[in-house]
Amino acid sequence: MLDQLNERSTTAHRPRRARGFTLTEMLVVIGIIALLIGILLPALSRVQERARKTQTESLMQEFAKACETFYQQFGFYPGIVPEGILNSTTSPQISGMENALLHLCGGAIPEEDPNYNVAPYSGWTELTFGNAASGIFKMKINSAKLGEGPRIRGVQYKSFFSPKSDDLLPVHGQNLQAAGGEDPYANDTLKLPDLLDSWGQPIMYFRQLRPQGSTLVQGGAPTESLADCIFAFQSANPYLNSASLGDLGRNQSTSVLRTAALKSATLAQILRSVSYGTPALPLAGAPRGAFAVISAGRDGIYFSQNDGPGNAQTAYTNIVNHPTGPYVVNEYDDVRVFGGG
Repeated sequence: MLDQLNERSTTAHRPRRARGFTLTEMLVVIGIIALLIGILLPALSRVQERARKTQTESLMQEFAKACETFYQQFGFYPGIVPEGILNSTTSPQISGMENALLHLCGGAIPEEDPNYNVAPYSGWTELTFGNAASGIFKMKINSAKLGEGPRIRGVQYKSFFSPKSDDLLPVHGQNLQAAGGEDPYANDTLKLPDLLDSWGQPIMYFRQLRPQGSTLVQGGAPTESLADCIFAFQSANPYLNSASLGDLGRNQSTSVLRTAALKSATLAQILRSVSYGTPALPLAGAPRGAFAVISAGRDGIYFSQNDGPGNAQTAYTNIVNHPTGPYVVNEYDDVRVFGGG
């Protein structure tokens, strides 16, 4: 009897052997995990893209506020090279955004300044803009000084705009004619800092030449008169004329802004107010603001033919004659911010 009791006691306290998963159970678990990953990854990607867009919009709003502060101080929006002179050639030496940053943050001095030929400015790089028809403008630049504040009308000011260092870097591929092994700064020897969106692409800046005019935008050819237009196109060309732009390395040849015959009208459609003018006549419309700031958005291409009404299978090149008029611009992933009256 005692032996039987001892045997039962030993059996009762003997650890049970853990039962392993069967192959079927493991396959079910793996399938559930794969299904969850398939559901969660796209959702996570969408959340990340929304966060990037929000961050980009915030940066653009900060830039716009700096432009407004600058305007309140001086009575005009930033851009150290006069807009008519900057846009007098299809290949300006700097972009519209770089022109604005040099005025907001410093790093440049115009020839009119009394200290232009005095140290330390005597050692800065001199640039000449314009021609006999548009006028000549000279200035000296030193990109290392950008952020120390502008010198305007002979007075030194603190910087009007102070973004994070990662947001203010020279962009890869400005004016780059070929992608691949070519030096990404081959056609941008100045390497001036650009304002970058959350995808690492440069943000455009358009500033009005004058408050009113008979035409909203002057087109891509400098032979077109600047005399009666409100905005000009050429200051965007350093970005648009790139085969591999920014951190995403995007070829801008598929931008609707590259459609030669429609350049001016396409930009007018992007800049115009939806409450003024007929859908098919964007050049006769009114601008939404005195300046515009534009990010290429998630795809890294400014108003891509494969975005908005278009897609990878069917490109869409003509937003000028779209039946919804300026409302078509809202279908693109590009981000726009306007400022000024």
